[in-house]
Amino acid sequence: MPENIMIPVQIRRVKDPDGRERLKATVPMNLVFEKDFDAIWLEEELKKLEKRYFNLVDRLKHLLELLRSKRQKKQRVLLYWEFGDEIIRFVEQNKDSPLFLEGLTRSLVRDIEFSDKMIQRCKRFRLLYPDASKIDRSKSFNSYVATFEGGYISKTRRRKKHQRR
Repeated sequence: MPENIMIPVQIRRVKDPDGRERLKATVPMNLVFEKDFDAIWLEEELKKLEKRYFNLVDRLKHLLELLRSKRQKKQRVLLYWEFGDEIIRFVEQNKDSPLFLEGLTRSLVRDIEFSDKMIQRCKRFRLLYPDASKIDRSKSFNSYVATFEGGYISKTRRRKKHQRR
């Protein structure tokens, strides 16, 4: 394939011949009609991207389990940072690839069942605080979000405030 080409890839749910649903990296069909199309190269590159994406999904699911666990209360703010870090590292790892993942956040929302807003907040948190050692572990993630969203109030605090009225 030409060196400076960029190919959009989407992660989609597809059905196997046996009827089971699974995730698969797909590319636009018009690509196969290109003069320089190299099916073997593309298949290899798609497999590599799928593997990296599936590893990301597994790591993020594990972090979500920890975040939802009551035992992780004290270190929770660092888990949100790590969540954002995983996504940022995935993007960085793939930035020089001729294949780029279209709609990463949308795919993650579907595949890890975490909201778009929370994924964006975790990424932003990690970008604003690139050094985890600078994070005050005694502060909540919501307090950090409030600093970069200006006036953010969590659902829990809104509910409590509403109940007091």
